[in-house]
Amino acid sequence: MTINYLKKQGVQMNKLNRSGKKFLISLATLAACMSTTPQLVAETSSSKELKIGVINFKYCVETSKMGKQEQASFEALKKQAEQIIHEKEKELQQISAKLDDVDYLDSLSKEAEAELKHKFRSLNQQLSQNQQQLYQTLTQANFKIVQKLTDAVHNAAKVIAKESSFDLILNDDACFFYDQAVNKSDEVVKYLDDSLEKSSS
Repeated sequence: MTINYLKKQGVQMNKLNRSGKKFLISLATLAACMSTTPQLVAETSSSKELKIGVINFKYCVETSKMGKQEQASFEALKKQAEQIIHEKEKELQQISAKLDDVDYLDSLSKEAEAELKHKFRSLNQQLSQNQQQLYQTLTQANFKIVQKLTDAVHNAAKVIAKESSFDLILNDDACFFYDQAVNKSDEVVKYLDDSLEKSSS
């Protein structure tokens, strides 16, 4: 009983632990989606010479105060979720240990043993439900954070493109090579930091 329980809970906890990693994985995935297609570049270049800038989406998110704040918020939520699960698991393991103790069970009446087994099943079901709910909460929180940061970087890119007269600003994932002179990542970070300060004031 204890071994099967631990295996089952290990699978669920792996899901929660992977949620933290999904934050960066989601960023990388969305960064790729921000790339401009080659067809668009070809069509635009037929009419005039393009002025192109490049940003590193992942760098902007990890370096900016806004990105760090959102990451810290996600980690705090994840830690809280793990604490709730840990407390439930601890209580369940204590009951499981009693059920595996033959001498202890022999000292109980049939009614008390039945009540203990019922408590174990009920608590095990509650834990499973809590794990699923918390996993969904983390997934939803992760999506909202990534969407917020994506929108912020997109807005920054539009402002920088207008100020610097760029026709295109690409994510660096779309480039095999680019001159650092066209790298506007630090300007995006500054825009994000300034936006955060304005919203906080």
